[in-house]
Amino acid sequence: MREAIWFRSDLRILDNPAVFSACHGDEPPLAIFFVCHETWKSHDWAPIKVDFIWRNLECLQQDLAEKGIELQVQLVPKFSQVPGALRSFCRENKIARVHINAEYALDEKRRDAATNAVLSNDDIELVSHHGNLLVSPGEVRTQQGDYYKKFTPFNRRWRQVLSEKTYSEPLQIKSYSRVTAKGLPECPLGRKDSSDWSAGEQQVLGKLGQFVGHSVDDYQQARDLPAENGTSQLSAYLAQGVIGPQTAVRALHKFSPEFPFGLASGADTWLTELAWREFYQHLMYFVPRLSKGESFQSETDSIQWLEDDDAFQRWCDGRTGYPIVDAGMRQLTSTGWMHNRLRMITANFLVKDLLVDWRKGEAFFMQHLIDGSFPANNGGWQWSASVGTDAVPYFRVFNPVKQSEKFDPDGQYIRKWVEELKEVPTKYIHWPHSWLQQQSSNNYCDPMVEHKFARERFLTTFKQVKNG
Repeated sequence: MREAIWFRSDLRILDNPAVFSACHGDEPPLAIFFVCHETWKSHDWAPIKVDFIWRNLECLQQDLAEKGIELQVQLVPKFSQVPGALRSFCRENKIARVHINAEYALDEKRRDAATNAVLSNDDIELVSHHGNLLVSPGEVRTQQGDYYKKFTPFNRRWRQVLSEKTYSEPLQIKSYSRVTAKGLPECPLGRKDSSDWSAGEQQVLGKLGQFVGHSVDDYQQARDLPAENGTSQLSAYLAQGVIGPQTAVRALHKFSPEFPFGLASGADTWLTELAWREFYQHLMYFVPRLSKGESFQSETDSIQWLEDDDAFQRWCDGRTGYPIVDAGMRQLTSTGWMHNRLRMITANFLVKDLLVDWRKGEAFFMQHLIDGSFPANNGGWQWSASVGTDAVPYFRVFNPVKQSEKFDPDGQYIRKWVEELKEVPTKYIHWPHSWLQQQSSNNYCDPMVEHKFARERFLTTFKQVKNG
């Protein structure tokens, strides 16, 4: 009975239960990856993300070939065509069982359910694992048996469940006779160069070791300073499964014999970030309407957002007149990545200062982020817009100038990304307009909105919904 691995957002061998479970017989399994380019496009996948996936697929195909496993990559435009394509693949290769790692957004769940139905007609088993999460949906429940709607109690229970698991030994697979990697088809989508992010499983394992060995102790403080390289830089690899959360967590074990308790502040804060990642995936699983562009707090879907295309475009272009916002947006469109603190600041500004629908910002981020993960991006935007679970209270409106002063005190990050402000003295860098007016040349844009006015406008609008 031959087995197969259907790769999706799990482009790795190490700590991949789908791969591990398929590699127990004498005959090597086959592997398949479907490039659903029309669905990817409709899901707003960024060109730099597509390029990153392509490069990691090339590495994975080579790594698997060395283990004796052939990875085929097929172009199948839409999710709806996958069930038939996988059935044909199984028939051609006499596959009796296909292993996958579950995905939790609605379209992915529907694709997998349809695939399971089609394969079962041929007596082919679709075996689902939870290799994309440390704790699968349903393992973390309230005392009433419900899913958690708030992060803090989820995190507490999630850690308790985590403490009952063991990740001391990685899931290694047996090797078969080496095969030749056939190469990938031509990519049907536009790609943006992602070479600033190294590709392949071995590269990311080195990044993990570097971060845990040298940077995690300072993570709690450094992660909020965009001018410093204080984050793990692993988000894109986690999003595509080039590294598994099990591998990431195993690297933290050595810091505490009571793991996941007893960690120092830096390691504990990073573990909390991994918990946030899982929390949003659990929500996707339990609340399908989040996949339909709806708010978790359903009453907030009646908010009257401003239809201001010019304001939205200025935000996209980094021409708001607020230096810290503009720096973040220019970093995003230039590099395909943005520091997490800036993701919060720019999102808060779009929704609460400009009163633009958060869904427009959510889509724009996905169209540009190399680490675009639908559950995490959706959760972050709903949090910033005060419409989601665990949302920042609606009356808490970030003051972008104060955020700038606090997290980029010397203006180093601003000067890197906003060319027009390179010569502005630090005293004026966070609000440079009065200084710039005295200069002979000034090509920086005026502020597009007055924050105090915008704040009151948002609060009035939101109160009408909350009190309505």
